[in-house]
Amino acid sequence: MKLRLFLAASLLLAGAAPATAQDGSALTIKTELEKLMPGADGAAPAKTYVDPGTVVPGDRIRYTLTFHNKGARPAAGVNLVDPIPDGILFEESADPEGFAVSVDGGKSFGPLATATVASDGAVRAATPADVTHVRWQLAAPVPAGGSHSVAFFGRVR
Repeated sequence: MKLRLFLAASLLLAGAAPATAQDGSALTIKTELEKLMPGADGAAPAKTYVDPGTVVPGDRIRYTLTFHNKGARPAAGVNLVDPIPDGILFEESADPEGFAVSVDGGKSFGPLATATVASDGAVRAATPADVTHVRWQLAAPVPAGGSHSVAFFGRVR
């Protein structure tokens, strides 16, 4: 079974409209999907960039989000928020600095270890399957003309 994946990243800046730098210039986002392919005869898995339409259930994938500051000044207070597609089970962040997850549709963020969800009238600890969004808050400004990448891993459901 092939699964078409959709990744819609949104870039938010403190005190600014989405996808806009402090000087009014746009920040652009490039999303790449890579699939870890099993190695032959016990070799380590090989990293391959693939069309999102070619992944199948059980495949471990890595989403890399790269954004560029096209403005004339550094962009400070950058928050990168990304929804987890329905067909993906979140596993872990490849970039833990400034990283948090949401289990409530992107309304609140924090560490997965402290997140809870209501299930059948009871509150339980959240699991990776409950993650709906990921977020990175960058401590350092992105310089004018500069770029920054973050990534997370998941598995195709």
